[in-house]
Amino acid sequence: MTLPDTGASPARFLTDAGEPRAFVIVSSARSGSNLLVSYLRQVSRAACFGEIFRGEFPAKSGWEPLASRLDLPASARDLHRHDLRAFWELVLEQGLRRRRWLGAKIFYYHREADAVWDRFTAADHRVLHLVRDATFDQYVSRLLAVESGEWKAADGAADPRVHFEQEDYLRYREGIRAGVERTRARYGGSERYVEIEYRQLSDHAFVEALLERLFGERISVEESLRRQRGGPKLDYVLDKDAAAPFVDDSISGGFAEGSSGES
Repeated sequence: MTLPDTGASPARFLTDAGEPRAFVIVSSARSGSNLLVSYLRQVSRAACFGEIFRGEFPAKSGWEPLASRLDLPASARDLHRHDLRAFWELVLEQGLRRRRWLGAKIFYYHREADAVWDRFTAADHRVLHLVRDATFDQYVSRLLAVESGEWKAADGAADPRVHFEQEDYLRYREGIRAGVERTRARYGGSERYVEIEYRQLSDHAFVEALLERLFGERISVEESLRRQRGGPKLDYVLDKDAAAPFVDDSISGGFAEGSSGES
């Protein structure tokens, strides 16, 4: 793939051995990405930021801490709005003065047509693709978060129930499928691409071995996935008959056919 010429030298992001120094987590909401970020932050010489590529990020509370930490100029806000790739170059330039590795996460639907996605194909980047195989579970988890206003279930909180709307689910499912396929097609042919499945985040041995392979540092992992709700996701759906045909939907196993004929 031919990358636009920004005049920047990728070599400044490499170690002496020519290894990648930048990384990006590509995923979607309700996939365990916050937990993966917390793991990566345990690597002593790495910094990992959150969803700094989303369009509204400069207006969010996380902007000021990031700008202060990296000593970003006032012009960084305009860069984020008009030239996201140049903004990422600035973050790398400032951040890699302090840390050996630096990364952030981006969801499939964040600035989909932006040139920053091409930037991730360069030799100085690793792409960590985090996939939640069970799309029905991921969808209901999103509904529960919206209904309860809680990213994680609070101890003692009442379990909400959510409505299942097939058309909305089919659109959501197609968006996730397209995002996974697009990411695999764009980055999957490179040795710098690593795919991680949601369930693997609870396998501490796997996570510790992965981080050691990526960063050369062995850390001790203790935190695990904290399930939003404990039971099968169908238990939290009011319209069980409408939702039941889709409970086994998965990226790896395929999707049930909707009443509209979509598959």
